[in-house]
Amino acid sequence: MKKVSIDPITRLEGHGKIDIFLNEEGDVANAYFVVPELRGFEKFAEGRRVEEMTDITPRICGVCPEAHHMASTKACDAVFHVDPPPTAKKLRELFYSAFYVADHTVHFYILGAPDFVLGPDAPVAERNILGVIHKVGVEIGTKVITSRGKAMDIIGMLGGRKIHPTFGLPGGVSKAITEEERQQIEATAREEIEFGLFSLQLFRDVVLKNKAYVDLILSDGFTMPTYYMGMVDENNKVNFYDGKVRVVDPEGK
Repeated sequence: MKKVSIDPITRLEGHGKIDIFLNEEGDVANAYFVVPELRGFEKFAEGRRVEEMTDITPRICGVCPEAHHMASTKACDAVFHVDPPPTAKKLRELFYSAFYVADHTVHFYILGAPDFVLGPDAPVAERNILGVIHKVGVEIGTKVITSRGKAMDIIGMLGGRKIHPTFGLPGGVSKAITEEERQQIEATAREEIEFGLFSLQLFRDVVLKNKAYVDLILSDGFTMPTYYMGMVDENNKVNFYDGKVRVVDPEGK
């Protein structure tokens, strides 16, 4: 039996590898996704005060600490049986939305775009963010970096710092915003909407208009019918901060 290892996997946040075992005929007998790291958060958090969790759990990841921070904050709400007032909920959702923009900019342009914008046939050494900027141009590359930076500014404004925030508290948040900050956030949000529309158009132009890419994406090797799960609000619209869990089957039901 032959073993093929892809180590490390470079298109995700974290550490991982894939081991593929081929039989004598060269067909795949087994394939394993392996996470080699041991973080131990569940263990060293035992015995600590629950209020400390909002500061400890963000250290799980330096790329997406806001998600872990907000999850632990909501867990603290549940432990203390408190419901944040409407203003605190809006600030929390604003904080998470800023994280969503910054994080998905990383996913789309840094983790995904090298394979799609440059294409699977491009040299491996060129399939990175520098290769993307070289192909789409410095102006677009600057727009990507600037847009992510402005979203991170909102995170820093609310969270106290841009990495490992100290924002959420049981039943509320640690900081309000001034009118000047509100105006800055609103202006940034409008710019980010334009950036989102720009990114969608870039995806249409570079990926969806390329028949070879579309055929590759829709081929059996890249397609896996699956169920999808996410949160929705009372209007059945996607919500990343709070809501009910909705499951959709492969047929979309």
